[in-house]
Amino acid sequence: MTCDELLDVLSPEGTPIGTKRRADVHRDGDWHGAFHLWVLSGDSVILQRRGSHKTAWPGRLDASAAGHLAAGETPLDGLREAEEELGVRYRADQLTNCGTFTVDETQADGTANREFQHVFAVRDDRPLAAFTAFDREELEGLVAVPRAALAALLAGGPAIGGTAWDGAAVTPLTVRAEELVPAPYLLAVIEELGMRQL
Repeated sequence: MTCDELLDVLSPEGTPIGTKRRADVHRDGDWHGAFHLWVLSGDSVILQRRGSHKTAWPGRLDASAAGHLAAGETPLDGLREAEEELGVRYRADQLTNCGTFTVDETQADGTANREFQHVFAVRDDRPLAAFTAFDREELEGLVAVPRAALAALLAGGPAIGGTAWDGAAVTPLTVRAEELVPAPYLLAVIEELGMRQL
């Protein structure tokens, strides 16, 4: 999605009230919509490592697939992000709706980010190295961490072990809390997903 792409500007209650270019939405601190997808594989959660060139949160670990909703899109239209970023297609009926959460923050580049984040989860038990078509321009790679360990990390626990996939090799790594893109909803969602059968 480019800075010129149009986004729906939302009221603080989430009602569309107009459209603006993406760059202007962030400059002006307007509320807008976003899609977040968390992929569960076995007992692990798959995270993406954002490209080091990204303006927001470069090199940090984020939702498996995420992005802004373009003007006129519904939350489920955001499912295109999985195909664009991970190179996989999921159907809407495969998703578990985890809820909608608001974020109101100032990002590292000084722009305001006010989002309604529509959060979904999907089960995909293929091994990490089977994600061969992820977008190598947008992502540096993928990381799998045990769901229970991620929950402990988010609750203030120590660094955890995981597995990284850069498209060429699978390697072990250690994940620290400060590597994660802030997502205030994440601990509650991860704990809830641990009690569900997706």
